[in-house]
Amino acid sequence: MNGRMKRIAMAAVAGIASVTVATAMGATKEKTFSTGVISNGVAGSDSSTQALKVKTKGKIKDIDVVVGFDTFQNEDYSFVLRHPSGETVHLSSGNGGSGSGYGSGGCASAATFDDESNVAIESTEGIDTLLAGTYEPEELDSNTQQGGLDKLDGLKLNGKWELVFLSTEETGAGDLECFELQATYKAKKK
Repeated sequence: MNGRMKRIAMAAVAGIASVTVATAMGATKEKTFSTGVISNGVAGSDSSTQALKVKTKGKIKDIDVVVGFDTFQNEDYSFVLRHPSGETVHLSSGNGGSGSGYGSGGCASAATFDDESNVAIESTEGIDTLLAGTYEPEELDSNTQQGGLDKLDGLKLNGKWELVFLSTEETGAGDLECFELQATYKAKKK
């Protein structure tokens, strides 16, 4: 009996058979989808889009977005996530002052947008800082917990996701180094 089957059997013996059934059906899974380390630049008052194709089928239960972006002026950039349906989530605009980037290189050290974070990205507006760690997306209303990435819950996971990023300054220059989706989803039944 493999390790997973032993855990399922032990859970059933402990009297939590309903959890065992849900686990056995594979109801909830977690997976990270990533571009890996990339280089997608934007300069001047321009915008760019980075696509991420997800083939895994299921319904979103929770989604977090990881962004690695190299620049010398964080506040000159905006980021929007676009779901395959066209639904968008505004992640950040004008935050981090003259800090130098979202993360410090690639996927390993990047900024994560997560509705469950206790740090609002707007709290970095006007503060010269490297944006690393986990932040609530700008669209999330911290008081009501409305909007944000949670509005994607229940939508399909598979399809072409896009991260749209743009510069608001003509002298700006930045480079997207990583785009990831960290998904918790209900697997599609076969």
